[in-house]
Amino acid sequence: MSEADSTHLTFLLRLRDRTDKLSWQEFHRRYGQLLYRYARSRGASHADAEDVVQEVEMYLFKAIGDFEYDARKGRFRTYLRSAVVHAMLRRATKQAAQPAMLDPQTLDYVSSEKEASADARWEREWQLHRLRWAMQSIVGDFEPLTIQAFEMHVLAGRPVEETAAALGLSKGSVYQARSRVLRRLREQLAALDPDNDV
Repeated sequence: MSEADSTHLTFLLRLRDRTDKLSWQEFHRRYGQLLYRYARSRGASHADAEDVVQEVEMYLFKAIGDFEYDARKGRFRTYLRSAVVHAMLRRATKQAAQPAMLDPQTLDYVSSEKEASADARWEREWQLHRLRWAMQSIVGDFEPLTIQAFEMHVLAGRPVEETAAALGLSKGSVYQARSRVLRRLREQLAALDPDNDV
């Protein structure tokens, strides 16, 4: 098990302590926007998407006490996607006052992982989530102007010339910013998440 895998597993195991408010705040900070954006991409209103995030977190809170890591069952990201889908289905059908929990012990990760990989919206949100997470962790490594150039040119898709003119930089400086930040992002993603499962 790599150091990143161990760190990720340690984080998930800390969540088993339901009184560890800092870990649960970290969970929300780490995954709340991902869950919200995915629910919105599937057609949920702002209010419903916020409710879905709360419901996913509530059911995970209830289920995590029995969590046992088993890599053969699949990835945590698969569980998260399934949790959002199930929460949205429960909200849409409103069949039960007390819907059943999505139990990580009984979830069919194999079929859920196939569903997740075929779900372009989930995959897009997952990759954007990873990028945002890595960007947050490296932003302090660069001058603000370098980050601005990267965001304008790479993330916003503005041409080099336009980015350079807007920021008062040379085109070479914009290319250099792109190269340096992309290299650091790749390193950070590999360190944080070698298996693409942050």
